[in-house]
Amino acid sequence: MNAHAFETLCQAVEETHAGRADTARRWLDKLRGLIDPENAGDDFLYLLYHDALTRRLGTDQDGRDNLYLRRFERPQIELFDLVAEHLPVVKLAGRIGGALLAQHLAGRRTATLLSIGIGSGVQEATLLTALAKRGMAPGRLTVIGVDPAVESLHQAERSLRDTGVTLDFHGVARFAEHMTDDDWDLVRGAPRPLVMNAAFALHHLRDSLSGADERSTFFARLRDAEPEAVVLCEPDSDHHRVPLPERFHNSWKHFHHVFRLIDALDVSAADRNAMKLFFRREVADIVGTADDEERYERHEPTARWLDRLRHAGFRPTPAPASALPDTAHPAFVRRDRDSVRIGFDGESLVAVIQAMLAQA
Repeated sequence: MNAHAFETLCQAVEETHAGRADTARRWLDKLRGLIDPENAGDDFLYLLYHDALTRRLGTDQDGRDNLYLRRFERPQIELFDLVAEHLPVVKLAGRIGGALLAQHLAGRRTATLLSIGIGSGVQEATLLTALAKRGMAPGRLTVIGVDPAVESLHQAERSLRDTGVTLDFHGVARFAEHMTDDDWDLVRGAPRPLVMNAAFALHHLRDSLSGADERSTFFARLRDAEPEAVVLCEPDSDHHRVPLPERFHNSWKHFHHVFRLIDALDVSAADRNAMKLFFRREVADIVGTADDEERYERHEPTARWLDRLRHAGFRPTPAPASALPDTAHPAFVRRDRDSVRIGFDGESLVAVIQAMLAQA
């Protein structure tokens, strides 16, 4: 890591946080002179943070950095597909989460899957296809898909019906924190067992304007619906309520390890750079959004998710060994008593959590 460039970036962050925009811009100008835009290694990450802070400060750019980044740009859905296919922390989380969900859905006469942030239903369709091939699909499955994008819900329903599983689909076109009493009545009245899946979704929940903790409220309402199990997959970092300097350091540590993991993958240089560019929006949101109320990438440490679940009346439980892949090179997979951690070079990057209702 370029120690001089990192120190310069830290100074730019501190000056930005202090409201000294002109000084921050001078530090960013110095940073621009210390990084090589042709170097797609560490300098790529510096460039993303430089770009994010520049946007936050509202500085007019000459376009050099954005032009460089556009050399690697592809449609966002293509970038997502690359990450889902090749990046172990995402790919393995999906496999482990699917194996945990399968335990609760396989062979049931009826069941309900509440999927928060269902998107186009790729993970759910993969799960149902696998269960159907084993002859273990539920006799009738109710899926309640929650996602603000109406077209994504339509695609999810099509994908799930294509699996051949007998299906009742209910699309809830809302953010999870905006689910209405009627939506929760639908969840409570759905066929049992009820299982909730939230993969890389709940960290988007933001506190309400009144200051209410929407994540705690969500888990409390979920507890009232008495699910058999909750499967949660989240990044393991802290970008939620901490101030900008701490948020920067936490995010840098996280994405620096993610980028090193990408560099260790056996894929083309073009694909590595494209995968790194996928995280441009996250970096821009975490440190480049001037109005904190508008940030949506609000990761929390795994320990805090576990505390939230316990406080709401859930009991995190170990994942069975059968849910873990045989190999995870170059990433590591570690089974703890209350979660499965996926990471690189000793740093936990993503956690998969399974939780049951705590005994009264």
